[in-house]
Amino acid sequence: MLSPEYLRQITEGAEENASKLHQKIIALIISRMVRRLERREEYLFTPIDRWQIDTIQESGYLLEDIQKEISNHLGIQYKEVKARMEEAGIKAIEYDNETYKATGLSPTPLKQAPHLIRIMQRNYEATNGELRNLTRTTANAAQQTFIEECDMAYEKVTRNVQPLSGAVREAVENVSKTGVKVVYPSGHEDYIETAVARAVRTGVAQATGDIQIARMEEMEWDVILTSAHYGARTGDGGENPGNHYWWQGKFFSRTGRDKRFPDFRTSTGYGSVTGLCGANCRHSFGPGDGIHNPYGDIDSEANKKIEDINKHMREMERNIRKTKQELLGLRTAIESTGDEKLKYELQQEYDHIAATLKRQNAKYKNFCDMHNIKPLQERLHTAKWGYSEESKARAAADRYNNKST
Repeated sequence: MLSPEYLRQITEGAEENASKLHQKIIALIISRMVRRLERREEYLFTPIDRWQIDTIQESGYLLEDIQKEISNHLGIQYKEVKARMEEAGIKAIEYDNETYKATGLSPTPLKQAPHLIRIMQRNYEATNGELRNLTRTTANAAQQTFIEECDMAYEKVTRNVQPLSGAVREAVENVSKTGVKVVYPSGHEDYIETAVARAVRTGVAQATGDIQIARMEEMEWDVILTSAHYGARTGDGGENPGNHYWWQGKFFSRTGRDKRFPDFRTSTGYGSVTGLCGANCRHSFGPGDGIHNPYGDIDSEANKKIEDINKHMREMERNIRKTKQELLGLRTAIESTGDEKLKYELQQEYDHIAATLKRQNAKYKNFCDMHNIKPLQERLHTAKWGYSEESKARAAADRYNNKST
């Protein structure tokens, strides 16, 4: 059995890798976009078909650059996933083996169980396949973003809606603010960091769950105990797998033969997207004796309160990361342009957004203090956001606030 806190933290390395890739892609789009749009204004007044042909050609060069970054990224990410999956598998089996040994059984360690290792390998390959798909859609989305923003700027300048500097600044702001998103077949969109974290957490949970089930079959063990934590998702509030609060911290029968307990798969939805070990689930399970339950009852009102607090915290954390991403994009544009007018306008916008970040950080700290919660600094982190960038943002925020007073 794995703890909810362990499953929360297990994606940190993969998220950091994905965040670095995302920032590199944004920087590539912005720097190439600034170079293209910053040419002499006369160049913009070429026939639209010539403009579009050149834009598509440059988007091809951009795609090549992004694909190189993705190739490097995937090699690093595969190693990270393998390490975390092996670590989680060993940890879960070691925990479960103690229960088996206490009853006189003789389970083998994970590394001495080839059939369990094969199950882990299948899950590892499936997770890697999902990561490849996510990064491929990200590359295509980045190329499309470049084309759309260049074409939009062309339209604004040629129709005298905006001067060149204003059109470039707006294009940079759009890319910095929205970033690049993964688009699922369902149409749902996520930033690549979010999509990767979900894929890795789910992949690790499913891999460990599958080997735990296989070990239970090997030991002919029937009773299963699910883990529990405050803030568990409640879904629609009904007695169904989507309501994790309903089935957490309870005993179940793996085979359905022990009539004292409900059926494991039917009740928890194990293996489904919304159920136990499904998308982003932090619950785990292990062998139980049907008597000793360390979790006890978790008050429904307290659970709902913590669930709501957690949701609000996640929203504030996402907003802070998004603002940092926007500042990094603007910084790339400022350093890429040779146009002093554009540089000045971008710096003004940077100062304004930096002041927004300062307010967001203060609001987050106050919320944590109010609810006596430790701020999760790792959830506020964005790749390439170090001490230097933090100092620049603080100075910019002070400059903006002093000018406003």
